[in-house]
Amino acid sequence: MAARWSLRSALLAVAALTLLPVLGVAAWQADREQRGTQASRDASLVAAGDLVVARYGELLEASRRMLSAACTADAVRQSASVQPEPADVSRCEAYFTRVLGSVPGQYSVMLVTDDQGVARCASQPTAVGMTLADRDIFQKVRAEREFAVGEQIASRLGPNTVIPVALPVMGEGAFRGMCSVGITLKALADFSAGPPTKGAIGTVVVARDGATVGGDPIAMRRLPMPTRLAASIVGGQVRFADFGQDGQPYEFHLRAIPDSMLFAVTSMPLADGIVSLGSPWMMFALSAMAVVLALLVAWLGADRWCVQPLRYIQAFAEKVARGEAIKFEPPHRWSPEMASVGAGVSAMAEAIASREAELRAGLEQRDHMLREIHHRVKNNLQMISSLLNLQAGEIRSPRIRRYFGDAQNRVLTLSILHRHLYERSSWSLVDFQQFISDLVRQISVGRRGAERQSPRYHIRAPIMAVGPDTAIPVGLIVTEAVGIALGHDFTGIATPEVRIEAVERNGQVELVIEDNGVGKEGSMHGPDGRGGFGMSLIRGLAMQLGGEAMVSTTEGGGSRVAVTFPAPAADEPEDA
Repeated sequence: MAARWSLRSALLAVAALTLLPVLGVAAWQADREQRGTQASRDASLVAAGDLVVARYGELLEASRRMLSAACTADAVRQSASVQPEPADVSRCEAYFTRVLGSVPGQYSVMLVTDDQGVARCASQPTAVGMTLADRDIFQKVRAEREFAVGEQIASRLGPNTVIPVALPVMGEGAFRGMCSVGITLKALADFSAGPPTKGAIGTVVVARDGATVGGDPIAMRRLPMPTRLAASIVGGQVRFADFGQDGQPYEFHLRAIPDSMLFAVTSMPLADGIVSLGSPWMMFALSAMAVVLALLVAWLGADRWCVQPLRYIQAFAEKVARGEAIKFEPPHRWSPEMASVGAGVSAMAEAIASREAELRAGLEQRDHMLREIHHRVKNNLQMISSLLNLQAGEIRSPRIRRYFGDAQNRVLTLSILHRHLYERSSWSLVDFQQFISDLVRQISVGRRGAERQSPRYHIRAPIMAVGPDTAIPVGLIVTEAVGIALGHDFTGIATPEVRIEAVERNGQVELVIEDNGVGKEGSMHGPDGRGGFGMSLIRGLAMQLGGEAMVSTTEGGGSRVAVTFPAPAADEPEDA
């Protein structure tokens, strides 16, 4: 059978089951808030990346409008020929210089070519005569006849890396040349990244190799090592978390800028340390700690107000059961319910003690009365024995005197039995061995003074307590058998003896009384010992014990009485 739960464990289990739904709701709410927070963070990072792309689009659109205005100027259109007039070239150069001066640092060289890709007019005179026919931007514009954006290149005319943009110069439906300008990469990055980082999100533009192109210096310090950025770009990793160069953890989002080899990197700090205390799962952890604390308080409270009082009541009841005189004094103040239970147990203990005192007094009185009864019965039997002895003194016939002696021994047996009953602590049981020893001693004392030689007695009996129902028949059997033995002649016997032995084996008791004397002819009333009052009495008493008696003659002429009967129960009833 499985062990039952204690009261404290059961209370704790009930409290845990009660608080479990609260923890479940807290976990669900924390997960929901975390998902919402993560979705909001992702949306913010994506929006910041989209803003960079939008700014890049704005810059391209501004560059397109600027080229559209420039390419339609007469001086520019006149310069887009194989042999332009020097005056037209001068006006064109002045125009390009004036246009670029309005947006300093944002653009590189502005130029116009003929239909073969040779620069005929440029904001920087050294560019005139340079061929651009091998550039992809020229090929795109000539093929598509519309606004085009080229790949970023290292400028031949300056230290900056640029992204060229261009428009075709058309005349009478034919391609006449290309009007182009180079957007500096740094200007593109600064314009696309937007204003300096003031909030949680920072934006930086980087190249494919992870090198920083432009952006806010604060956001640049957030970036991880360039190799880490390059690996994410090559691996197509759009979102990742890592530590920035300032040692703080950040979440990064990569967004490719169209028509370029640039990437917008948006960053947002991750919760760390004390910041994480406000996270949804931290609130769940606090809720879980509160639940654990509540369960601990419930455990200690159950121990303080339930378990400890019940243990004291149990210990008090055990001491009362052992009969100790103890006063019900709890070590500390209990709750009203436990105090009521304790008062009930204390009242019950007092009632039990009072009842036990009454029963003990009644038992002592009953024991005293029974002992007194046994004592008086013993005295009366001794008086009868004495009267028989006095009466025997008046009888002259030896045969009748012997009959009186046998009767006196039987009465003496009952008297000894009652003496043992009132002398022992248990008035219903006698010591089997001690009873037989006293009985034989009294019988032998009564036979002293006879002319025959007195035998020695060898008594061997198990030490066991028996009731009167067993002791009386056994005592009378021993009395009759010893009486028969003492009637034998021990003259000429070197060591006259009477042996009395009782052996218990396999739930049976075998009582043997035999002597080595010489009986008179016919004293046993036949070879098998049948006949006579003594023999009949022995057999009748053996039947009363539930056994049988075997009477025989030994080789020397003595007698042997063997009685076998069931061993008495260890807890023989008191009224036996």
